[in-house]
Amino acid sequence: MSMRKTLHKWHGWLGIIFMIPFLLICLTGSILIFKKEIDSVLLPKVATLAPSDAPRLPLDTLKASVNEQLPAYEIGSWEIFPAGHDEADRVFVIKEGTDIWHKVHLNPYTGELQSQPTEPSHYLTDWLVELHYTLLLNDLEGLDFSFATEHLGLLIGLTLGLFLLFMGVSGLIMYRRFWARFFTLRWNQRMLVVFSDLHKMAGTFASPVLLVLGITGVYYNGLIFYEEWTEHGGGKAHHIMTERLYSDEVNIDALVADSRERIDGFKPTYLLFPYEPELPFTVFGRAPTANPLLSNYGSVSNYDAFSGDYLSTYNLNEQSVGMKTLDAFRRLHFGTWGGLAVKIWYSFVGVLPLLLAITGTYIWWQRRSKRARRR
Repeated sequence: MSMRKTLHKWHGWLGIIFMIPFLLICLTGSILIFKKEIDSVLLPKVATLAPSDAPRLPLDTLKASVNEQLPAYEIGSWEIFPAGHDEADRVFVIKEGTDIWHKVHLNPYTGELQSQPTEPSHYLTDWLVELHYTLLLNDLEGLDFSFATEHLGLLIGLTLGLFLLFMGVSGLIMYRRFWARFFTLRWNQRMLVVFSDLHKMAGTFASPVLLVLGITGVYYNGLIFYEEWTEHGGGKAHHIMTERLYSDEVNIDALVADSRERIDGFKPTYLLFPYEPELPFTVFGRAPTANPLLSNYGSVSNYDAFSGDYLSTYNLNEQSVGMKTLDAFRRLHFGTWGGLAVKIWYSFVGVLPLLLAITGTYIWWQRRSKRARRR
């Protein structure tokens, strides 16, 4: 009973403290589940492609086209789609003389750019992505911060992920017999009882997804912060792009074709170009699997940036259960593992914290007022 009272106290106070930023993350995430669909409506001539039976142009031809149209930029990475797909390729480029990444949309059938380079938060859904991950608190312009405060938004996101885990686990402990009264909603009782029932019902229904989002969010925010800390925590700046870090003689189509030979049935989805010295070309993709939770980026092959020579392959199908579980975090977090029904479920659960905030705040305030009257 003492532990439950303590949990109840912390559950209420932390819910009040983190309510606003937590709601921002939940509501933006609920919208971003349908990012592709929203972009197709808001950016029909940018993010989508007209139906075409034409084959994709060779990747080397497309690479040369991008370099010709954007002479002041270098390609950093490239998200590719199979022929017949309705989304334009997304190419991420780095402006020369800076370490700033931009995004362009490429028509793979014509080689023409459907957008000019834009910074990460230019379009509405991209701005929502930045708000979701960092609350727009990373790299605040004009302010000289330490490493930790430069990544303040990332740290807050990590804290909110831990908060979500605590709220979910503590809620299930406090109402450990939640299944016995899951469908109980006493509308004919006083408001405190009604709100208490609504809070328990909404929390119980949302807890599986919210716990998954909390675990995966903590993992991704923690991983990104750790990588930034190990690479740049000592004051080492990001690489400034001043020259091309790979040979133009390397045949990108040959690399992709070789990656298919390294893993039977391999489907390339993403190309990572050398964006810092000594980095290789990396071809990401999906190895054949019946597991719907494994991502489209779980297997990779690496190639030398100047000779194109094969270096190594990582086949997710040959890895441990632990590595496959970590790879599954991507689809589990974004709700892309079960089609439209799962997207709707995730989106609905993303709105439920608003109900939890309203009912939880009312319950907290009523109980606080009751204690004050007793005193």
